[in-house]
Amino acid sequence: MIVFDTTALSFLFIPGYVPSKPVKHGKERLEELVEAMTANQDKIGIPSPALSEFLVTCNEKQTNEFLKMVRTSAWLEILDFDTPSAVEVAIRTRKAIEAGDKREGLTVGNAKMKFDRQIVGIAIAHGATQIISDDKDVKSLGDRWGMKVLRVEELPIPAALIPPPLIAAAIEADEKAAAVAKPSVAKPSKE
Repeated sequence: MIVFDTTALSFLFIPGYVPSKPVKHGKERLEELVEAMTANQDKIGIPSPALSEFLVTCNEKQTNEFLKMVRTSAWLEILDFDTPSAVEVAIRTRKAIEAGDKREGLTVGNAKMKFDRQIVGIAIAHGATQIISDDKDVKSLGDRWGMKVLRVEELPIPAALIPPPLIAAAIEADEKAAAVAKPSVAKPSKE
């Protein structure tokens, strides 16, 4: 099982989703991962805190459609913050307190810190192999707690979207030229 956080869910299920930090071919990268997962009969885990964050961005119709899809899908599973998850988070939080760093280096507020701990704790308690998340705090906790966390931009770009080397070099040259070129502004004459 691979756990998907809010950004991954948004790329897949919100048409035209644009994250705060653009990711080239984000939707396509995730779709390719999902194809590989279904070929391996692997599930997508959706931690209930991430589900809540995701549904905030949906209207009522989208919420109902998404929940219906999840309930009928063999590939999607909502992962609750259940007793094993609570124990996982409690043990790790206690260790952080005993080590003198209750916040584990995080600089976010308490509510977000608790949500992020729950997401990582849920993934661990439910036996996930990794989390797909663009949240730097989830990544930091995952690193500390031994859970692999990948950002969407770290997923491979599908081969069909990678241009041949010659074309890629031309595209890169054009992008560099466009970045360097500045529109010329005609200066008014003094006459």
